[in-house]
Amino acid sequence: MPPVRNNTNQPVAGVSALMLGLFLFSLQDVAIKFFSNSYSILQIFVIRGTVALALCTILVALFVGKKGFVIRSPELALSKGLLAFISYLAYYLAIASMPLADVVAVVLTAPVMVTLMSVVLLRERVGLHRWLAVVVGFAGVLLIVAPGGRIANIAVSLAAIAALTYAMGSIISRYIGPEDRPLTVTFYFSAINLLGGVAVSLLVWLLGSTPKAQHASIEFLLRPWSFGDPVDLAIMMAIGANAVSGFYLLNKAYLSAPASTVAPYEYTYLVWAVLFGYLLWSEIPAPNTTMGVTLLVLANFSILHRELLHRRRLRRQPPVAAEIEIQTVQWGSADRPPIRECVEQVRANVYAPK
Repeated sequence: MPPVRNNTNQPVAGVSALMLGLFLFSLQDVAIKFFSNSYSILQIFVIRGTVALALCTILVALFVGKKGFVIRSPELALSKGLLAFISYLAYYLAIASMPLADVVAVVLTAPVMVTLMSVVLLRERVGLHRWLAVVVGFAGVLLIVAPGGRIANIAVSLAAIAALTYAMGSIISRYIGPEDRPLTVTFYFSAINLLGGVAVSLLVWLLGSTPKAQHASIEFLLRPWSFGDPVDLAIMMAIGANAVSGFYLLNKAYLSAPASTVAPYEYTYLVWAVLFGYLLWSEIPAPNTTMGVTLLVLANFSILHRELLHRRRLRRQPPVAAEIEIQTVQWGSADRPPIRECVEQVRANVYAPK
């Protein structure tokens, strides 16, 4: 993997952008769940993507200019865009056949997955407390999905895929350089989501639609397109404008602060899912869901707490010690030399004649 290019650390801006973006996406969830009984998710994706791309094009041209269409990390933007497309497609297919709060609860494993991937991809050092938090988080997920054999349910699998791909996209954000503006990244996000929706729609059309599928999620994917109600079509178009705002805020969040700082606040999504699920569909979380979510939230807060303690300790260290700490964190585990050699090399660099 290339080195992490974005070292921006603005936690307040990052967390605020994330929480507002998640609220906007919760409104989108409500609309799409209502449509899941009568429309195709691919139709919604294509209409949403068309509006979003057009709006993004206008915004980039007005506020950034031609340079706003140039991205310096195209392969990373493409990877993140594809992961986002898979994540949101899997997520919306899951909410067609599961209570909204249950789907969000499974997706809440994303922050825990980010911690795991930070070890492998970002080579961040994770201590015993964080590992315990990871174990507790996954125990919470098992509590949510295991009763009644739901762990093998198609919708649960889709929710897990959504969590995994979302976590991977969050990690990739840390490799996108700060010179790539959030609005530019959002433009490419919108383009990739539109192209993904068109590609999967063509594939479904070639294979043939099966409107009487045995599972609500599969039916939501394969249902033929319908253009009967102009009000519904207008709402789908409004979802496109909402998606631009949401994508921009999520990109802004993970470009403003480290993933390990921002990700624990993903749990606020659950507040809106429970509220809207209860008010609109009379969905009340089961006791096992409540217990599992409690464990997940505790695990996420534990990860955040350890991150804050680590950053405070680094700020209190003298420059040489802090430099040593940074060097040891960034060194690859596979070829890490003995600690004495690391320290001596850092000291030599620090005290070398300037």
